[in-house]
Amino acid sequence: MMLLTLMLLTSALSLCSSLDVNSKPCLRAKYNNAHATFLKRHLPDGVPKTWDQNVWNALLRQIKTCNRPTQSFFHENDRERVNAVCTKAGGKQHSGNLCISKEKFSFVTVRVNVDEGLCGIKRINNETKHIILGCDEVGDSCRPVHFEGNPNSLTPSNNQPDCGERSGSSSVFKAAMSKSFLVFTLVALTYIL
Repeated sequence: MMLLTLMLLTSALSLCSSLDVNSKPCLRAKYNNAHATFLKRHLPDGVPKTWDQNVWNALLRQIKTCNRPTQSFFHENDRERVNAVCTKAGGKQHSGNLCISKEKFSFVTVRVNVDEGLCGIKRINNETKHIILGCDEVGDSCRPVHFEGNPNSLTPSNNQPDCGERSGSSSVFKAAMSKSFLVFTLVALTYIL
């Protein structure tokens, strides 16, 4: 009986963690504020056009992201292009809910020494490469919700579908079935315990 309980609990916890990220781009976002959080972290007002660490330090304090060791920022004039990565015109499906841009972007990456606790900046680099974004449906359109690093400078594959193409009802059905299984497991656990 105890073994069955442990197996059910393990299955339920595993399922919960696997439901946190969408399996395909442009499925409904898990969190209503996912796109707003993305904008706050990567396209905040007042992104510096200087390499002065004091100015960058002030921005990180203002947006309260000193605890993030690696942060990437776009300038305001790239907002539409960044959003377009999650559309047929701007991106290709990569993996999971990730899309990779069809064009290269220039952006700033800031490395923070989080161990110091003082928002100390280690490095500020300008990078130019294809960007990889998590894309989910927010409101009525597919929007970026996550910036994924691209340390190997990957490029989009023409063999992959465009981002923004709906993945069909099978993914929605799988998600609904997974949630149903989770509810069933939790109900079974309450009866067993």
